[in-house]
Amino acid sequence: MTIFFTDRNLGKRFGRRLREHGLSIEIHDDHLPQETTDEEVLYLVAKQGWVLLTLDEQIRYRPTEKEAIRRYNAAVIHLKTSKNWPLLSLADHFAAHVRRVEKFLKKNPPPLFTVYRIDPKGKLKLERKSL
Repeated sequence: MTIFFTDRNLGKRFGRRLREHGLSIEIHDDHLPQETTDEEVLYLVAKQGWVLLTLDEQIRYRPTEKEAIRRYNAAVIHLKTSKNWPLLSLADHFAAHVRRVEKFLKKNPPPLFTVYRIDPKGKLKLERKSL
């Protein structure tokens, strides 16, 4: 079973909601202070073999973070919707599709940056992006 790490930008409630669905979740604030850099987060996530869930699309474009994903062999999933879904609804959607996500992760080993996109009709699309 995949262990997901929720970035600080998702808050604690998002991770707790995923746990309610039975997912294995580690929450940023349970491990690191708020001011921890993205590079440090990526190091921890990769070292533990976890998958980072984040709302931060720019992590893939910033040179330091981009290099950290490569260097530490991290797996990152950027959660993106075509409309502003409430975070708890996004958590419910993710939990409902976690088997598909896990299958995708098995086929796409780290280093990995993936976009978890929800279209206006609620359909999921997973896209591996280059680093």
